[in-house]
Amino acid sequence: MNKTTNTKVVEQSNLTKNLPNDLRQVLNFNTGWLFSPSNLENGYQKELDERMFQQVSVPHANKILTKHKGEDFQEQIESYRFISWYRRHFPLDSSYEGKRICVEFEAVATIADVYVNGKFVGTHKGAYTEFTYDITDYVKTDKSDNVIAVRVDSRKQTEVPPEGGNVDYCIFGGIVRNVNMIITNPLHITDTFLTTPGLTKEEGRVQAQVEIKNASKEAVCGVEIAVKDHLDNIVALTRMDQTILANETVTFHLDTSKISKPHLWDIDDPYLYKAEIRVIKDGRYVDYMESKIGFRWFECTNTDEESAFYLNGKKTTLIGVNRHEQWPWIGRAVPNRLQIADADLIKETGINIVRASHYPQNKAFLQRCDEIGLMVFEEPPGWQHIGGEEWKNVFKENLKEMILRDRNHPSIISWGVRVNESFDDHDLYEETNSIAKVLDPTRPTHGVRRFETYEDSECQEDIFAVNYTYPEIPRIRPYIITEHSMDWFSGNGLPSATDRQAVEFIKAYAEPMNYYFGNKLVAGGIAWSMFDYNNEVNYTKTGHVFYSGLYDIFRLEKPVAYLYRAQKDPKEEIVLYIANDWTENSPSTITILSNCDEVEILVNGESRARIKPNAYLNLPHPIFQFENITFEAGELKAVGLIDGKEVASVIKKTPGRAVALDLKADDLTLVADGTDMTRVIILALDSNGNRVAIADHEVTIEVEGAGRFIGEQKIKLEGGRAIFFLQSHYLTMGIVTCHVSANGLNSASCEISVTEFEPSATVPLS
Repeated sequence: MNKTTNTKVVEQSNLTKNLPNDLRQVLNFNTGWLFSPSNLENGYQKELDERMFQQVSVPHANKILTKHKGEDFQEQIESYRFISWYRRHFPLDSSYEGKRICVEFEAVATIADVYVNGKFVGTHKGAYTEFTYDITDYVKTDKSDNVIAVRVDSRKQTEVPPEGGNVDYCIFGGIVRNVNMIITNPLHITDTFLTTPGLTKEEGRVQAQVEIKNASKEAVCGVEIAVKDHLDNIVALTRMDQTILANETVTFHLDTSKISKPHLWDIDDPYLYKAEIRVIKDGRYVDYMESKIGFRWFECTNTDEESAFYLNGKKTTLIGVNRHEQWPWIGRAVPNRLQIADADLIKETGINIVRASHYPQNKAFLQRCDEIGLMVFEEPPGWQHIGGEEWKNVFKENLKEMILRDRNHPSIISWGVRVNESFDDHDLYEETNSIAKVLDPTRPTHGVRRFETYEDSECQEDIFAVNYTYPEIPRIRPYIITEHSMDWFSGNGLPSATDRQAVEFIKAYAEPMNYYFGNKLVAGGIAWSMFDYNNEVNYTKTGHVFYSGLYDIFRLEKPVAYLYRAQKDPKEEIVLYIANDWTENSPSTITILSNCDEVEILVNGESRARIKPNAYLNLPHPIFQFENITFEAGELKAVGLIDGKEVASVIKKTPGRAVALDLKADDLTLVADGTDMTRVIILALDSNGNRVAIADHEVTIEVEGAGRFIGEQKIKLEGGRAIFFLQSHYLTMGIVTCHVSANGLNSASCEISVTEFEPSATVPLS
């Protein structure tokens, strides 16, 4: 990210050197909300008795669950299926006079009716897409009280995707993502679309499609785009002028000058430029937006010899994983901190592409994908079921909202235009493909099919995507497996699985990976899934938790995660992992996951074998399997070698009984905005400090101080581990002390600080 670009610096005009401070403002509208879980008939009224409302910050779950699994978990699912009201008071002074005032909701689950000062503004349907309302004509700017009220209907919605049939995940309820207030001048930007046509390694340019609305009288409008490198140097600059009539919306099409040898965005070097878009009237700036932009091109080849994905001219096998946006207890209502952590964890695991299953995901997650070089397949909400005309209309509208929100992200490489695993619907999918091509002609489309329909499904998309299907010669290409590894019913993916079971789970992932790395007619594969997750259907009969993840529902790694980590280039990270607990019940075949050339095994200091990788040989870094290693209590050591030299070593000791608990927080400092939160991990350890995977003690959790506990006060360890969340209170600073205890184990504690929230860019409260 900090490499020096070779691009030429463009001299900027006097006009571009200083921007006034009265341009667009994006204000935090997350704080100061009032919440009622009741279906009030008069919740929209400006004057209302609010004594029974709770003060909350958003993102906010309308119901925090009391369990994370169980055969009675259906009761938990039903508990968030209700209508609730959110209200927020905000005075606006004369400085807002003459401005346009909009409220942007990043997501509300599932139907939102928005009112301002008792007047109806609009309805939005869909739990996963962003919507914005201009409320200028509904508010007062004389310092008097304004009230925004949102009726949130989180009941089952048979006419809103993904519902109407069964759904293999939980939708949850509430204002589940951020809310922003956007203040602009009457002449302002309403949409931007940035592309890099004709890009090569030698030169590039930016093409900007900028939509301008004039909510005032006729004006001559100038639109300027400046492209800046990471040192804030302008490397391309262009401007266009046009007369815009009163209340007219006009789209400007601008092309920048050529940029010599642009620094390309890549999965290993995700370099981002900044595009600044400025609106000029009467010689001064009146609006400003900026967007990160990546110079990259990709293509899917399709010949008899090869059908592959190329990024910037380099063949790149797609090593992917599906990600659900949900967490135990709190569902989807988490701050950006946790969204960013998910993206980082996926990238650190060795993944280069994530499928946003099965809905548009939080834009903080996507922004992080841009920053770290993680490619994305994005899709509209849906799971197998296609509803009637109203349902289809909402689906198409959600598709439009997704593309318009996200088409400037360099990380996104394809738009999904089919309902996940649905049967063919020619007319619907003809229209959705058209929508995608009109809104974004620069990207291909894909549609995900069930394996049962592989042979006869119509392919109207650019990329043929099928789940759990591994043909030698795909019948349509380009071809990608969008879900693989169907080991769901065996118990091999449980956090409490034995090492023997965990190795079988590893094999369930290694086999399809070995297939797509060895087949030149397959672009890659996307595993199911990154995390275990709560689901509604419970067809695995495992307490409404789907145990398919590389990581469990708490985002704690399983051994299979190291299969992916081991595919990294050792120049990036040397990986050496023993998938064996080294107990008398462990298998005699020792499985090692590593990107080393050779591995040597020692038992209690005595060398038993030194081998090259010998299983799943199509992988960039195959698996090491040591046969007939006799168990001896004590120490199992693996030594990794590259070019004959030792580069890493790791030891597994025969675990003893659990004697103590340990407590570790991901973050030691939170901000007092009422939503910031962190995960706290509970571990059971033996006397040597090793995690005891068989420990299943019931742990009691106590939290005191300036924080909110989210989890289960008494929770049973799974695989010797569990977690809870700690969330800040609004404007409450101080220390939070967390304490855990269990019968027969030494207790543990940790402290987390909650620091001041700076509300300078926050909408004022009455």
